[in-house]
Amino acid sequence: MANNLPTINTGDTSFDKIWAHFLDESTYKLTEKQEELKERWLAAWTLRLNFHSTEQAVAVHMEKYNVSRAQAFRDINNAERLFGSLMKTDRAGKMAIWAEYCHKYYLMAIKAKDLKAMGKALELLGKAYEVDRNDLAMHNPEKLENKPIKLSITKESAEILRAAFSTGVVNFNKLNIEDAEILEDE
Repeated sequence: MANNLPTINTGDTSFDKIWAHFLDESTYKLTEKQEELKERWLAAWTLRLNFHSTEQAVAVHMEKYNVSRAQAFRDINNAERLFGSLMKTDRAGKMAIWAEYCHKYYLMAIKAKDLKAMGKALELLGKAYEVDRNDLAMHNPEKLENKPIKLSITKESAEILRAAFSTGVVNFNKLNIEDAEILEDE
């Protein structure tokens, strides 16, 4: 595990040191000031998790820790850098809750033997997953295509590659790659 830990040097920021501390508390000890920062960032994160808007969280944070408005925003920013983006988490969480409620509504409709309510529940559940699919549609599928790469190489390089295919071994140091050109599809 120690091989995957970051190296902390003199001059690293408090953020780097606190981040390393979260990775391995026994290896990376924090100073009193860094412990204070860690607690402030954890409090800022907790405020945002408890459905406070950024403005509300800043106001509460300023009052509780007696810091300036700018410092409160920096603390919230550092908390999100350390613990993750709340907007992505919040959206995914709300979608999961929506799907769960739709499923419960469907089960209640089954129990009541109400076909109309069952249809409505399935419609709502479909919309929950449709929103999820629309998020996927924002990605450009062309970037994921496996397009063939065509190269134009010299005869000398081609002979070296043919020899490699027959023996299974090639010395790429002898291959003149500088002469290779990528051919664009028409």
